[in-house]
Amino acid sequence: MCARSRARAPTSEHAVPRTTHRPEVHLRVLVPDDAAWVVTTDRSSATNLARPIGFVEDRLRAELEAGEWAADQRFGWAIIIDGTASGFALVDDLDQRDAELLLRIGPKARGKGAGREVLRQLADHHFSAQPELVRLTGRAHEHNVPMQRVFNAAGFRMEARYRDSFEMANGARASEWGYALTRSDWQAGRHRTGLAGYDLHGLSFELEETIEGPVATGLLLRFLQEGRRVIGRYDGDHLLDGEAAGILTGDLLRYRFVHTAEQGQQAEEVLGRGRARLQRRNDGRLEIVDKWSDERGSHGQRVLVQRVTTV
Repeated sequence: MCARSRARAPTSEHAVPRTTHRPEVHLRVLVPDDAAWVVTTDRSSATNLARPIGFVEDRLRAELEAGEWAADQRFGWAIIIDGTASGFALVDDLDQRDAELLLRIGPKARGKGAGREVLRQLADHHFSAQPELVRLTGRAHEHNVPMQRVFNAAGFRMEARYRDSFEMANGARASEWGYALTRSDWQAGRHRTGLAGYDLHGLSFELEETIEGPVATGLLLRFLQEGRRVIGRYDGDHLLDGEAAGILTGDLLRYRFVHTAEQGQQAEEVLGRGRARLQRRNDGRLEIVDKWSDERGSHGQRVLVQRVTTV
């Protein structure tokens, strides 16, 4: 199956990948003169998925003058991207075995790969400087896919789901994913290796073409990825509660799946396996050429295309 370039316009969810230069990123310790722009960045970078910390400029300046953000237990860093102060990182509980980090990058500096490099530099510094530190941890709102992808790219493993841990502006509760990079990960260079090949985490795909076999109308597939391990959750007009799990090697995903198939008033559990080949189209979107078979003897081949937004 060769790669295709189709004219249909992208729809919904994530932006078409763009080619950007790799930014120059470095960290320096926050100083009192940084207080004003840190407060501004805290406010401007806040979203429904990442609350503002709520810094007060005079108080933050006093804390920086007193050295409270360059101490044994916590550290504050200015993130310099292409020569401009573009965000900040805070690392707390450095006197414990597990330290927690928080990252804020201004809107204009996002989407360039800087977050991944910030996490890598934080790991290099703090695992070197704090010999008793065992784990660097962080959290991301369950719908904050860009931050989840940053953690993945910097070698952090998704370890936990914290239910109802995030309070929204309207008082509602949401869950967060917990990530960690361990000292042994760092020593093995996992944070510098990151993901090899494709990163499917947080992406959604929809059925575009059925080449062979039954047509799964309305099929929508959503991915989670941690390293090479991939989980896809899917539903269709007559497919319910589908889940596929497999290993991604280069551009090939080998997986097993289970879902409930509806036939009239009847429902049947279906198990099977498949091989999905990933490739990128001329318009920047990913497509999946999927060959599958199930234990009932059915088989097929189809093309799914990434759901994206135009920018």
